Amino acid sequence: MNNVEKLYNNLDSIENLPAFPQIALEITYLLRKESTSAKNLYDLIQKDPTLVSQILKTANSPFYGLHGKVSSLIHAINLLGFVQIENIVIASALLSTIKKFPVSKRFNTNQFLDHSFGCGITAKIISNILNFQSGGLEFSAGVIHDIGKVILDLYDQEDFDMILNNAYKNNKSFYESEKELFGITHCDLAGKLLKRWDLPEDLIDAVVNHHTPQKAKNQIMASIVSVADLLTYSEGIGFGGNYSKFSMEDQEGWKIITSNIKISKKIDLALFTFKLFEQIDEVKKTYFKELY
Repeated sequence: MNNVEKLYNNLDSIENLPAFPQIALEITYLLRKESTSAKNLYDLIQKDPTLVSQILKTANSPFYGLHGKVSSLIHAINLLGFVQIENIVIASALLSTIKKFPVSKRFNTNQFLDHSFGCGITAKIISNILNFQSGGLEFSAGVIHDIGKVILDLYDQEDFDMILNNAYKNNKSFYESEKELFGITHCDLAGKLLKRWDLPEDLIDAVVNHHTPQKAKNQIMASIVSVADLLTYSEGIGFGGNYSKFSMEDQEGWKIITSNIKISKKIDLALFTFKLFEQIDEVKKTYFKELY
């Protein structure tokens, strides 16, 4: 058994692994009850002043493009709706948790976050442009799609470096390299971590299957994250350990998307690029104001 397999098998027993914020879990469960009202949601969220501030800050950022200032929590809930509030809560909780992981110098934190945010934003843009009813978690799924790499870097840096070197020397993706060398991938590690955190199954499904969207329960959601990941990489936004060359038309995620919707022309990459670079810095400042 190699060290990556050992890490995967023992991940549930690592004691110093950061926990997912309890308030965020309570909110996601509340939002999955059909009887939940805006008042129920308000009563729970208002117990955490930091989260209230984060929701208002995010709602008033250019990322959401709302007209007029969102001045109160109840205003934000009514204006954004449950799905977007859940997106903000999960993203905020996840990113505050990620900050507790000391990413190595080789895997540059800023570049990794650029790629992560780029993927989340691109996923949201794809979902909006193509009008997919994806459940609303595409931003959060995109942001954390590579969290398994953080786990690998933190607990098995030697093999992490080996995967990166193999990918670089052989023009492979990080996923192809780790699959070839160890069998267990960052997707497997992410699945275990997110289950330990007891996060929503649809979110876990998209993250675990963003390299294999054909295996996902929600193939559309996983395909959106998959294509967003590739677009972010192809546009040179941040770094996620990918050195492969690819044709989008050959990718499973793209095939699934194009087979489920009539597309008269290819997605305008220039439009994506403009929107990405326009929004990434602002979104990073919203969630990581102390870093930028």
